[in-house]
Amino acid sequence: RFADKATEQLKRLERLIQDVLLFARGESIGREAIPVAALVTEAVQAVEPLMKRHGVDFRVEAEVGDFIMMGARKAIAGALTNLLENALQVVEGRTERPPRVLLQARVSEGRCYIAVSDTGPGIAPEAQARIFEPFFTTRGQGTGLGLAIALGVARAHGGTISVRSQPGEGSEFTLELPAGPASQFVVES
Repeated sequence: RFADKATEQLKRLERLIQDVLLFARGESIGREAIPVAALVTEAVQAVEPLMKRHGVDFRVEAEVGDFIMMGARKAIAGALTNLLENALQVVEGRTERPPRVLLQARVSEGRCYIAVSDTGPGIAPEAQARIFEPFFTTRGQGTGLGLAIALGVARAHGGTISVRSQPGEGSEFTLELPAGPASQFVVES
């Protein structure tokens, strides 16, 4: 049990160091063709075991066809995983509402919308105004870098992240990025 706890904390420390480095140097975007469906699957596989372990009802609704986005796969996957992990952290251990996280993905008019909704406590309006600021956090062990980096990654890829939340009603973070049909992209061999 001690070894498991130590390993978990080492992984958390490694993510923290990666976050600090990403924030310090900024994320350079790559030119990799990323299938949206594969990106969603990758994020689900990363967080699903954690959701199950913490008794969170985790659902996925993805209708993304064969759409592709261009950029740095690792950076975009990291931003999405960050949103999912944040949702997990706000719902775990809560008893007033069933802990639930919903991941929805769709593509419309050249944009990919990936929304992460939770049944957590919601975010106060004054915190919403600052939530994407570097080093702003409402959690005791938070660094305040996760959402700032996620927004930076989204902007570097021509997109954004928005939040909708009401105290007591949960939150929804939507990652919006440019996307197009696979046939639009020519793969060089």
